[in-house]
Amino acid sequence: MPDIQVVMVMPKKRPHITEILNTSKEFEEIVGGPVDILSFHQQHYKIVCNIEEGYDLTYNKKAPSSTFFIAKYQGQFESLSDAETEEIKDVLKTKMKKWK
Repeated sequence: MPDIQVVMVMPKKRPHITEILNTSKEFEEIVGGPVDILSFHQQHYKIVCNIEEGYDLTYNKKAPSSTFFIAKYQGQFESLSDAETEEIKDVLKTKMKKWK
C-alpha cells in the first residue's frame, strides 16, 4: 500500500505533517495498540488514536498521553492535501488550548 500524508500529534509536541504506511499494522504501531477511529472537524477527517484515548480526544477532556494522527477517510484512508493539513493544524491549535 502507498504512503499517506497525515497530521501527526505526539504528546507535548506541536502537530507535524508526515507520511506513513497505509496499513492497520502501521496505525497500531504508531498509536501504541488497538486503534479507535473518530470524526474530526469535518466528516472526511478522522482521528486515529489508541482506543483508550478516544473518549478524551472527542470531548477535549485532557491532553493525550499517546501519539495520534489525523487522516482523510472516504471509504478508505487517503493522503491529506497541503491545504487540508494547514486547516487541520489550525483547528488543532484551538483544541489543544482546551486540553488540561
